[in-house]
Order: sequence, then C-alpha cells, then structure tokens
Amino acid sequence: MNTKTAKAIVGTVVVISLVANVVMAEEAGAGKPQKKFKGPVKVFILAGQSNMEGLGGKWSLDALRDVPPAHGDLLKKIRNDDGSFVVRDDVFVSYQRGEEKIKRPLTLGMGGWGPDWFGPELAFGIGMGDVYKEPVLLIKTCWGGHNLFGCFRPPSAGKPAYEIGEWPKPEDVGASYHKMVKEVRECLANLDTDFPQLKGLKTEISGFVWFQGWNDMCVGEKIRQQVYDEYCPNFVHLVQDLRAEFKVPNLPVAVGELGVGGENADKNMLDFRAAQAKIATCPELKGTVGYVRTAPFWYPALDELPRLRDVDEGRVRKAAAAQVKEQMKDKPESADPKKMEQLIQEAGDKALTEDAEYLKAKKESDKHVNNWYCHYQGSARVYALVGYSLAEAMIKLTGSK
Repeated sequence: MNTKTAKAIVGTVVVISLVANVVMAEEAGAGKPQKKFKGPVKVFILAGQSNMEGLGGKWSLDALRDVPPAHGDLLKKIRNDDGSFVVRDDVFVSYQRGEEKIKRPLTLGMGGWGPDWFGPELAFGIGMGDVYKEPVLLIKTCWGGHNLFGCFRPPSAGKPAYEIGEWPKPEDVGASYHKMVKEVRECLANLDTDFPQLKGLKTEISGFVWFQGWNDMCVGEKIRQQVYDEYCPNFVHLVQDLRAEFKVPNLPVAVGELGVGGENADKNMLDFRAAQAKIATCPELKGTVGYVRTAPFWYPALDELPRLRDVDEGRVRKAAAAQVKEQMKDKPESADPKKMEQLIQEAGDKALTEDAEYLKAKKESDKHVNNWYCHYQGSARVYALVGYSLAEAMIKLTGSK
C-alpha cells in the first residue's frame, strides 16, 4: 500500500469514526435511566503501542465460538443476539484517538481505526466490570510504533547509553511517558464534565496494563542486544516512576507478552520474548505483576488461511499480467514501464473480483484475518482473549472477587 493510499484510508476511517461514535454514544444512553454509583471509581491505565490501540476486526468475532469455556462466553458479552454490540453501563473509557476524544461507556469500536475495531480494552473492561461493584474507568494511552527504549523511556531510566537512531529523535526520548501521565491527569481532572455518570465520585488508580513490544523487537541489529537486555530494567523504571507519580506504591501491573506468530515464531521474536518474560520474575515487582503469555492465543488459521488466499491471488495476478503483456505487445504502451505497471495492476484487481477460487479463499480468510500480521492478523478472537486474560491477571493481583 503506498503512502497516499494509506493516508486516504486513514482519513476516511477518522471521518466515519467521528460520525459513528456520536451515533453509538447517543444510542447507548437513549431512553435509559442514569445508573447511580458508589465510589471510588476504579481507574486502570492501559498503555502500549498499536496492539494496545487494538486492530481486532468485528468481522472475525465468530471465531470466538471456538474459544474454550474457561474464558467464559466472551462472544455473548460482546455482541447481543440481534447483532448489536453490548454497551456496559458500569465501565467507561477515556481515549484520545488521534483528533477524536472517546469518553463514553465501554463497547466495541474503541480500537485504533474506528467503530469496527477493538483492542484489549474490550474484554479487559468486561472482566473488570464483572467483578467490581464500583464503576470502572479505563484510560487508554497508546500510540502505534512507540517503543520502550526511546518513546516510553521513563525519567529514572536516564538517557540511552547507545545511539538510538532517528526514532524517536534524541530530544523526544521519553515523550510518550510524559504524554501518558498528562492524559491520565487530564482525564481525572475533567471527570465530572466528561463522565457525568461519575460526577462527585472519588477515584482510585487501581492498576496498570502494558501491551507492547513490536518496535523494541524489530529494532536494528546494531543496538538489538542492548535494547533486549534493558527491556526489563526499563519496564521496572516505568512502573516505579508511575507509582511515584500517582502515589500508589504497590500499583498492580498486568503485562501482555508479544505473542505475534504464536509458539513457532522466528528466532528474533523468541529472543525478544525471553527478554520480555524477565518482567515476570524481577524482584522489584515481586507480588505486584501478572505476566500473560499471549502466544498460545495464536491459532493455525491465522497462518494457513492468508497463505492460501495469497497463493490464489498470486495465480490470478500472474495470469492477468501475462494477458496484458500479450495484448500490449508491439503497442506504444509496452515501452512505458509505468503505464504497463498501471495496466497490469488494474487488470489484476479486476480479475480478482471475478475469480471464484480466489473469492472463496478470501472469504474464508476474512473470517479470521482482518489486519496485518504485526497486529495478530486483526483477529477478534486473539484480542478478546488477550484482554480477558489481562483482566484475570489483574483480578488475582487486586484480590477482587
């Protein structure tokens, strides 16, 4: 996908999202009496990069039917029998998604790309809302592509002892950490205005949830080992700084493993996971951290179905290209590489819409795969299991029942 196309898609998604969220917010509260709450409001900070933003697509929700009963009937807690999405009246979300400010009851549509997407917040909020009598507030502070060694680098970690390159720029090291703190403070300061349902209630920062790692994992070879070696120490600094910032000395922490690719991921991924997993046993966080393995949530269809789809697409495009070249032989256009590339692309696109085998393979793939590989293939099943498991880990730490 080229840059212009990507920007156009993102722009369209933002516009649609703004309209859809207004409608969804109005429908969520239409004709319903406002629920009365007793405090304090249980506040959870959800931080990370694009996988915390969330790219689980609603189109793959039916794959949750195959989830083991041990995780609860998540599909029924997300989607009503009539196809509409469940709206919680006891769990709320604050999330600055680009130019859009989300501040409403929890439901599907609070992911990274608009009303059709969700992240770990959905099942995490469901899990926490099910155990707390008090209202729950999730504050999402996450941005795609932001690493821990630079962007989220906490103050007490100091400056990197190595050249980090151009992302982030040296002057922007730690910017995401400070932005996270700022957004949390702004949310709490404006609680009465943004969430009238919670007006007058005290708040209690009850947990920190971290789901991140891709941009630390795929860093350049020159500094890779240093980044891996300090991932756990940097995370400890992050937690300690947050605890000091908000004066919660034993703030419970739930961490989601970078599980893209499942148990059979490549060596680089496995090496990073080993570095990340040290968080689970580091003495500084003993008794206050829950580490959730997410690689087991990856399942065979996420590898096999897109592979079959891509094979069929390659077959169709190859045949279309050969046909174009034959048709254009000895014509002036054949001497123009850009024109030929355009004609071949257009012919391939058209052929895909007419090829029964490809369309069948794509339809099967779309039942599970809604986004890119680095985003767990956009699998609703994976994102739901991640969120629910993070909630289970947090519940154990907080002693909630």
